[in-house]
Amino acid sequence: MPNISGGRFQVYYERIKQELKKIKEENNYLNLSKAFAHWYLNNFLDIQEIDLGEIIFDGDGDNGIDAAIIQNGYMDLYQFKFPEKSENITKKIDETTALKLLNGYKKLNSNSKPRKANEVFLAFKERVKTENIFRYTFTFVCYTEELSDHAKDALDVEIERIKRETGNAISVEVDDKRKICDKFDRKQHRNSLNIELKYGQLTQSYNKGTDVKSWTGFAKAQDIINSCKEYMDVIFDENIRNYEGDNSVNQGIIKTATSSDESVNFYFYHNGIVFISDKCEVSTGNQIVSLGSASIVNGCQTVVSLKKAFDQNTLKDEVFLPIRIIETSDIDLRGHITEYLNSQTKIRDSYFLSNHAFIRALQDGLAEKGYFMERLANEYNYKRSLDKIKEYPKNKVLPLEKVIQVYVAYYVNKYAAAAKRGKNDLFDKDIIDDLIQGISADKVIESYSIYEKITKVITKYRKCKRAEKNEEFLDSIGVENLTDEEYSIKMDEYVFMNTADLLLLNAYNNLAGDGNFETKIRKAILVCKNVLDENKKMAPSSATKNSSIFEAVQNKAKES
Repeated sequence: MPNISGGRFQVYYERIKQELKKIKEENNYLNLSKAFAHWYLNNFLDIQEIDLGEIIFDGDGDNGIDAAIIQNGYMDLYQFKFPEKSENITKKIDETTALKLLNGYKKLNSNSKPRKANEVFLAFKERVKTENIFRYTFTFVCYTEELSDHAKDALDVEIERIKRETGNAISVEVDDKRKICDKFDRKQHRNSLNIELKYGQLTQSYNKGTDVKSWTGFAKAQDIINSCKEYMDVIFDENIRNYEGDNSVNQGIIKTATSSDESVNFYFYHNGIVFISDKCEVSTGNQIVSLGSASIVNGCQTVVSLKKAFDQNTLKDEVFLPIRIIETSDIDLRGHITEYLNSQTKIRDSYFLSNHAFIRALQDGLAEKGYFMERLANEYNYKRSLDKIKEYPKNKVLPLEKVIQVYVAYYVNKYAAAAKRGKNDLFDKDIIDDLIQGISADKVIESYSIYEKITKVITKYRKCKRAEKNEEFLDSIGVENLTDEEYSIKMDEYVFMNTADLLLLNAYNNLAGDGNFETKIRKAILVCKNVLDENKKMAPSSATKNSSIFEAVQNKAKES
């Protein structure tokens, strides 16, 4: 069972730590910080693993430098720190740690050979002697807080002295836990879609400093579709919902956009669409706006409906609609914008999980194993209609809501009852990070496959219960040779089976020891029955979602 702790940085710490342990073991690194260097450089600087051995200063004699990169006359010196204990992520980078990197820089540039230096350090020392290096950057990558004031002061004094004496320009960069988590998120939000859109009018609107800018205006529907038509499978990547089919609202959009009488009024009838982008550049001369890493976060129903009319050559030329563009690279803000823009109509809470970095990674992991997880509502049918994905067997298409519900019921004892009571309880923003911190494709596949087998057992019970006498279910759990009267009484004793899918799933995973499915499910059914027999005052339908019942089943299963 995952440790339910809390806090974004705590959750990401545990997630990253698991990856670092694997990297450390596979590469025989001395500590997690060296593995952290490997992980960071590979993931965020796209340095191939085969090349990491040449830039990571692993082993004794690194002289305070964990990694170095020389490129185009610039040299970046890195120091990586990943705490062994989670409570240390609240600390700041102290003066001693900061000065180690500066001392490493001095030894690299010194004419004398250091008393202790490993092979990578010596290789870079030779490069410093032979290559033109005009500028240095000290980069601290630490899953902690930023530099302490003492560390900043010490670096400022030394860097100023070096500049005065040698002319070397040195800058300092810090990737603390906040930036690392943002990069982790952005790595999953890998949309690199760039589009150019012809607009009718566009003016700069409300800005928040230099971090967030916005524009408002309008554009012709045909120009919008022309800009987006090749990317209809990814342009809504950050949207919470995909196209929801030909419902009455979407039919109304098409009707208005294709009507000779009403199309000219389309602008006044619709809220328009919202683009979000990392970079927005406006060319006023030809009225083109260029959007980098673009996504439509509000207006999916409108755009897809207009695309249908466009494909049928019925979209009127005079159809215009409002557009709003928001420029920001802040992952958290992008998530909030998406959430609040989609709150005008009823949205299931689980939809807001769709853009979570762990969920995006999970979708990729499941795809590699032959499953399609619907991260967005109606995602499979929508992408199939565009021929953007292959056809999957029905049992290989996994809705996100069900994935989380089954995973939690199987692996997270504390919230297993909540998974049965109502899925929405699981998508509380205060607990969801903790619930999914240990999630993986393999775990989802295991829990889901066991769940599917359990549902077949329940179907078997229901089929037998409806029959006058069918002993198939009772035979499977070892109850045989009953009279007709005994059969009816015995089947009634197992009526809890009707609603016990997640209770059985939770019991199954808590059972001590190994065994094949048939053996373990028989034990799980018996454990559940014994607990419910001790709580006969509670109706089975209520008992199978009760927290105390789940806890009692967990304890009894572990003892069996």
